[in-house]
Amino acid sequence: MVRSGSLSVDSSASHRRTPSRTVTLGHIQPQAPSYRTVYCNDRDSNMPVRFKGNSISTTKYNVFTFLPKGLFEQFRRIANIYFLGISCLSMTPISPVSPITNVAPLSMVLLVSLIKEAFEDWKRFQNDMSINNSTVEILEDQRWVPIPWRKLQVGDIVKIKQDTFFPADILFLSSTNPDGICYVETANLDGETNLKIRKALERTWDYLVPEKASEFKGEIQCEQPNNSLYTFTGNLVVQKQTLPLCPDQLLLRGCSLRNTEYIVGAVVFTGHETKVMMNAMNAPSKRSTLEKKLDKLIITIFCVLLTMCLIGAIGCSIVTDREDLYLGLQKSDWEYRNRLAIGFFTFFTLITLFSSIIPISLYVSIEMIKFIQSTQFINRDLNMYHAETNTPASARTSNLNEELGQVEFSDKTGTLTRNLMEFFKCSIGGISYGCGVTEIERGIAQRNGLKVHEEERSTAAIREKGFNFDDPRLMRGAWRNEPNPDLCKELFRCLAICHTVLPEGDESPEKIVYQAASPDEAALVTAAKNFGFFFYR
Repeated sequence: MVRSGSLSVDSSASHRRTPSRTVTLGHIQPQAPSYRTVYCNDRDSNMPVRFKGNSISTTKYNVFTFLPKGLFEQFRRIANIYFLGISCLSMTPISPVSPITNVAPLSMVLLVSLIKEAFEDWKRFQNDMSINNSTVEILEDQRWVPIPWRKLQVGDIVKIKQDTFFPADILFLSSTNPDGICYVETANLDGETNLKIRKALERTWDYLVPEKASEFKGEIQCEQPNNSLYTFTGNLVVQKQTLPLCPDQLLLRGCSLRNTEYIVGAVVFTGHETKVMMNAMNAPSKRSTLEKKLDKLIITIFCVLLTMCLIGAIGCSIVTDREDLYLGLQKSDWEYRNRLAIGFFTFFTLITLFSSIIPISLYVSIEMIKFIQSTQFINRDLNMYHAETNTPASARTSNLNEELGQVEFSDKTGTLTRNLMEFFKCSIGGISYGCGVTEIERGIAQRNGLKVHEEERSTAAIREKGFNFDDPRLMRGAWRNEPNPDLCKELFRCLAICHTVLPEGDESPEKIVYQAASPDEAALVTAAKNFGFFFYR
């Protein structure tokens, strides 16, 4: 319903739908090599199958794999392999230095790196525990009982409230919205903040209150767990009636419920069998561009070191003579050695002597700088704090600090823009309305070397989220005095009616809240409201 002075249009009638008949198409098996059978609201029947639990883990290590896997990650660095070789050489008789001078620094580097890895993995573990201990309401004895996510089982009937996340892959049964629809935000899956519409089967719309939902004893026959986010095949058998299922009835873990008071559903996939977790890879061991460049530099320095040692070894084999008594050499030291052997042993001796040409402290410094930068600077940076959602920055790993802010040519523009929209200007009947200069106009003027003249905004201009328009020719009903008032009226009427926005809250222009699938629609409906065409029902 849209109100504009005496204008009142009831658009709710167009959304009323006559109940459609349910047609039984027969027991159609899903087109998959095998399928799973889930008995809804019946844990005892699902017990023999031993479905996976709903607990998840995203850590990189565990108690048994931490040391071997952690050491493997550290020795992917060229420098650590180099210092391991030097430490082994320093333990042989040809080394002129004590082994402790090389072993101690290497041990220190590995210890610091492993402690950092353990701390970051501990943070991942704490995050997993926080998610696993989140609460969700399930149906027990005709009432909703809150339990942790980790105790959720396949077949449970759950109640999901508005603005909360789905704890598992859920078959959508009923909703507080008319026509059995709900709105889902899939930002955690595909980065899209636009709301998606999901619709329950008409046969299950009545299972909304706990007394009615406890009567639901359906049987779900669906595909086995897979990583396809946009496909789902199966059947729902209710009272000997078989109903086909499609992706519109599946609510995926990681998505959140929007614009709906609550929905009721049956759990189909849990834990690591959910589609989002089957798409998730193990925590990767990422290496920054700086580390890769350091490896190349170390290889170059190592080649220089080999050249120096080779020159020294050749010189030693040429110059050294058994008769040079001033060197303090005894005959027994050299009687079984020739010039080739002298050069060979001298080469490795010089490598241990010149090993400090590659500074092992470099990696310690880099590790400590990255760790302090992520924990003390990034996590506490007020410029990276999102006030609207009360979300600070959280660096889960310090390996890629120097990659922040770098943009490659292949990056999409969608990853670099904010999904916000404002009604700033409009054109009606070939006449441009709206004061100010848009970003496009400013960019064109700068490229052409023209000076941009900013127009002064009216102090009485309306400021609202999604509405940044100022022009006295249209505001406060002044559009009626324009040469084309009918066109203005038609535009504003279209803005107020042609959309899928849902109004919430009090039916007053000051308190109403528009829930839209996209910020574009919300901005247009907000603009219509400020022009006097108020959509409120």
